Amino acid sequence: MLPSSLFFPLATTAASTINKVLTSGGARSSAPKGEVSAVRTMTLDGFDEIAAAWSPTLKAHGYRINLTSVFCHSRPHVSFKRVPSPFAPSPPPPDGRCELADLLIVIDYVDTHARQRERRAVLVQAKMLKRGKLKPYRNEWIQHELLAWLPSFTFVDSGYDPRARDLAGTPIAGNPRLTAEYGGIELKSASKGWWHWLPVKTNHQFVSQVDLSAYLAGMAVGDSSYARKAIIHGSDDWSFTVDELLRVTAKKAILKSKPKILRGNDNFVGFIPDTAQHLSSDGGGGGDHIPEGDIPEWPEGPISTVKMTLRPLDDPNRDFEEEADFWEP
Repeated sequence: MLPSSLFFPLATTAASTINKVLTSGGARSSAPKGEVSAVRTMTLDGFDEIAAAWSPTLKAHGYRINLTSVFCHSRPHVSFKRVPSPFAPSPPPPDGRCELADLLIVIDYVDTHARQRERRAVLVQAKMLKRGKLKPYRNEWIQHELLAWLPSFTFVDSGYDPRARDLAGTPIAGNPRLTAEYGGIELKSASKGWWHWLPVKTNHQFVSQVDLSAYLAGMAVGDSSYARKAIIHGSDDWSFTVDELLRVTAKKAILKSKPKILRGNDNFVGFIPDTAQHLSSDGGGGGDHIPEGDIPEWPEGPISTVKMTLRPLDDPNRDFEEEADFWEP
């Protein structure tokens, strides 16, 4: 991944960008008013602006960035045998069902010259903060059970491999404890922000708070405390599932019809100095603001994804070819 010396400049740059987008929205979305619109705004505009803000620093140190992000909502669902968790509703039913997560964040580092391909990935469940704290309600604890205990699960929605997934089982890639994070979102106070917490089995329930800006910078430099290592095209359940989630989301159209709503973008930041190319369409973009509560669910199956690929500036231009490895069925 990137040199560790870039952690602080990347984190500092991302912090101001995140606050700006959560306060005012961006080119494709209005200022968020709740959980769903916050995820949409960050997915379509926040990460886009972070990538653009990172570009001068990366370029100065000999790197460039490619970003692909797609917003979906409320899927995919998974089914698993209950633990049961002491925090979840009782009496616990034998089987649990909930969405896997709201968002998958993936950062790849590719260096063709050095024959280096690294990946860090994380599942994120977004929740609005209540007086500065995460407070799941009733059945929301079932998802905490899934993400903290990591029981074996299968996908309920069609389009996924029917195999059971044991993200903590062998063969193993990365640290299972870092598989998932809760993203706590604050929109009501003057200091708007997004913070990550690890879900845990203890009475603390959520630990190790970190600002999203530092979290992303940590992922980019390969810090072992931020996100879980995955293997590109790996056969272990974690790596296989990350590849599959990217591929299934990519099969969905960028636009949802009636009305046409832009729900994805593809940027090459730093490839051409100081420019970024955006996918656009009639009816898409910032004019199609959707108020909280009126955001329609997308077709069943995908998860919102954000995928950043970092590489040296002199690395051969293989962005489209390598993206096809991950995004084609």
